Amino acid sequence: MNSRLNPRRRLSVLIHSALYAMPVALGACSGVWAANNDTMIADGTTRILNNLTLENDTDGSFILQAKNGATFTTDSLILNSAGIRGGGAWIDDSRFSGRDLNINVSGDVGSGIYLANNANATLESVEITGEGSALGLALDGTWSGGGAQAMAVVTGGAIATRDADAVRVMAGDLDLNGVTVSTTGDSSYAVNANQAATIDIVGGDYTTQGARSDAIWIASADSHVTLKGQANITTEGDRATAVNAQRGSATLTDITLNTRGENAYGIYTEKKVTADDVTIVTSGHSGAGVFAAQGGEATFNNGGITTHGELAPGIFSYNGANAIADNVRIETSGKEGFGLWNNAGAMRVSNSTINTTGDGASGLYANGTSQVGSVTLDNVTLHSERSAAVEASAASLILNVHESRLSGGNGQLLYVSHYTDPQNPANKVYSDVTMNVTRSALAGDIVVADPANAVAVNLQSASELTGTVSHASSLSIDDSSAWHMNNDSRVGRLVNNGTVDFADLNNFNTLTVTGDYAGDGGLLKMNSVLGDDGSQTNRLIVNGNVQQGTTRVAINNLGGHGAQTVEGIRIVEVDGQSLGSFVKTGRIVAGAWDYDLVKKGESWYLTSQQPQANPQPTPQPTPQPAPGPTPAPTPGVKPQPQPQPTASGGLRPESGSYTANMAAGNTLFTFSLHDRLGEAQYVNALTGQKEITSLWLRQAGGHTVWQDGSGELETRSNRYVAQIGGDIARWSVNGADRGHVGVMAGYANHHSATRNDRNGYRSKGSVNGYSIGGYATWYAEEANPYGAWLDGWLQYSWFNNDVNGDGLATESYKSHGFTASLEGGYTWKTGEFTGRFGTLNEWFIQPQAQLVWMGVRADSHREQNGTRVTGSGDGNLQTRLGLRTFIKSHHAIDDRKERLFQPFAELNWLHNTRAFSTRLDDVRVGQDGTRHQAEVKLGVEGQINPRLNLWGNISVRLGDAGYSDSTAMFGAKYHF
Repeated sequence: MNSRLNPRRRLSVLIHSALYAMPVALGACSGVWAANNDTMIADGTTRILNNLTLENDTDGSFILQAKNGATFTTDSLILNSAGIRGGGAWIDDSRFSGRDLNINVSGDVGSGIYLANNANATLESVEITGEGSALGLALDGTWSGGGAQAMAVVTGGAIATRDADAVRVMAGDLDLNGVTVSTTGDSSYAVNANQAATIDIVGGDYTTQGARSDAIWIASADSHVTLKGQANITTEGDRATAVNAQRGSATLTDITLNTRGENAYGIYTEKKVTADDVTIVTSGHSGAGVFAAQGGEATFNNGGITTHGELAPGIFSYNGANAIADNVRIETSGKEGFGLWNNAGAMRVSNSTINTTGDGASGLYANGTSQVGSVTLDNVTLHSERSAAVEASAASLILNVHESRLSGGNGQLLYVSHYTDPQNPANKVYSDVTMNVTRSALAGDIVVADPANAVAVNLQSASELTGTVSHASSLSIDDSSAWHMNNDSRVGRLVNNGTVDFADLNNFNTLTVTGDYAGDGGLLKMNSVLGDDGSQTNRLIVNGNVQQGTTRVAINNLGGHGAQTVEGIRIVEVDGQSLGSFVKTGRIVAGAWDYDLVKKGESWYLTSQQPQANPQPTPQPTPQPAPGPTPAPTPGVKPQPQPQPTASGGLRPESGSYTANMAAGNTLFTFSLHDRLGEAQYVNALTGQKEITSLWLRQAGGHTVWQDGSGELETRSNRYVAQIGGDIARWSVNGADRGHVGVMAGYANHHSATRNDRNGYRSKGSVNGYSIGGYATWYAEEANPYGAWLDGWLQYSWFNNDVNGDGLATESYKSHGFTASLEGGYTWKTGEFTGRFGTLNEWFIQPQAQLVWMGVRADSHREQNGTRVTGSGDGNLQTRLGLRTFIKSHHAIDDRKERLFQPFAELNWLHNTRAFSTRLDDVRVGQDGTRHQAEVKLGVEGQINPRLNLWGNISVRLGDAGYSDSTAMFGAKYHF
């Protein structure tokens, strides 16, 4: 693309009029002047001409001539001039008023109206047609070189020329209001502001057809053109620019510019153009919408630019020029039709939208190294559908991006290349690009074709980059910004005070830093298939050093089930010195395993092992030597090497919480006959009177401690249970026995805490739920407190479960199922005795056996980290064999009160066919020490009066591996 370095041609109009022609002095004249050499001259006088047709074909002759302060006032004239260098009207230091004029000039180098020196014209509805290189309207205050200024106001009408300018102004002031101006032919301007020209254009249509035929050409630094009022500017021809402020300046408001042709620009300036509410459409190769060159300045606000040609940018800033745009819509469709093109210039674009659709059409293209170019994008949406958002080729560029969104349709955000001299391939020009980004979103890869190009990217103030980086010299991320890396990347130096996110979840990408890495509070978000040492993982490779500072690491497990590691999973590989540190942000879990981030050598590994030093043996006491001579010195004992730490697994404490919840769901509502009944027999304690209906309530609280099989996890839990029920029917088969049935319901909650003693992680579990069921009891001896008995019950329970581990989201799920019991026993009275306070005491022994089936099952659950949770232990069959002894005691003072107390002691042995456990993916963690248990229970049952019974007990249950459970219970029953 070429700038306009040479001034446009300047025509010199030489007027050699036949001033000696016979003058005609008319106060008022109308009609047709029939001669072929009609010339009317006003010399210091006033002339009024109306309704005349005047013709002249004499070379160098104008039909109307005014000089020396004369005045011509005309209306409805037709002027036809055919002579060379002639024309319609020559006004020199005079005034000319014309209305409804029709001027036709066909002679070469002629003029329709020529205003010389201090001429002043007011024209309305004037039609000027020029043929044979004749000018339409010319203002020339420089004719006599005296510093004069011609002036004219033209309203309406039309000016059309062929092979010449339609309007030319030199040292003049011109107002064009609603005028239609057109030219045909090469190098023919609609308006030529050539020297010391001031032109105001309001409305109208300005059209040129021909190569190098600008619609508006401002050729001198002291000229200025203003266009406004919905004026339409159109050019058709190569190098034909709509508004060409090559040396002068222009102000454009509310106008439309259209060009068709190669190198036909909408706006071109080497001086200054200010445009507001302007629409530009160009069609043609290299047809830039706005082109600022050679130190010029173009300001374009509140408008739109559309280009349809190859190499046709929306805005082009060249060689020290400055382009400023605000609230602009730029759309280009041609091959390499860049939205913005900066060649060693300056650009500032704000509050705008840029979209390119052509092949190779970057949103911003930069080249040139003659000086450092600068581009600022502020609140800009820039998108290239088929190329990079930004391309730099052999460019020195500082790119500032603020509150903007940049994206490349070919997947590239920034493409940087260099220039190789085809004649001398060793001669290369490399790029130097600095990209400063604040509060912006960048989508696409940063691709540097040759590492010799210098590319520095700085992400600041909540900016985000999504894409890969290939061979950038440096990348800096502040504490509020993030890089979402979606493929393997390579960068010279990386400063990560924000976030580096390995965002590709389908591939395990590697980030290579060929120089140094620095991080101060930054975050690495990495993906791993957490398992053993050979697990797939993202990796940071630092060829240089890791500088001092702390980088946090968050690991996203992609389907790993966890496993015990030996060396660990290497996620940071450092070739130099690792002076800084990497720390995990929170729990790293997979399946049943907890992983830690540890340094080994200069690199960093994920390991599911926790260091555990081997215990040192206690030294044996050394005997004191017997008294004797001082022994001779002996060589010192060589120090023995200390044993190295051995590894132990890092089981997740959540597995203990899941298991505790599973156990609670199956055991919270289990009980024995005496826990529910609260008495030895279902008869009145003194009279043997049968009671028909009763309502009972029992409440229990307990505390449990247990460990898993590895010994790493210890779980402690507390529970509360409330059950209420009542008998609803009774019967007897033989008159001596008795059976009765009842219904019951319950509420319970259970809270547990599990801790991994080796890594200190904790987890909490909770269960709360309800049960409904029924029971049935049979006594062989209805009227006696001894004999055989059977009891059974069936319940359905449902629970809400939660598990919350340190640093992990809360997991919630449901559980539900049935539990059932069958219990039997026999009561013997072994004797009775009277106490020293007159109490009657009867002593009983009661062997018991109970079988409890536990069928509460947890719903299938998958944790938010992907771990599959499966509970087991449902279907457990718990057997209890026990011996209960009690004393029924009654004092004489209670004879009429029917008060009775029954203290008891009970020993039980319990066996479980299954242990409750949880499988996290492929690792099972379960309760230890529950297979065989021993229980001691002490309590008292009492009848307060014939209708009210109270009872309570405490029990302790012990198992292997430190298992213990203690329970306190209280119950009450009321007979109706």
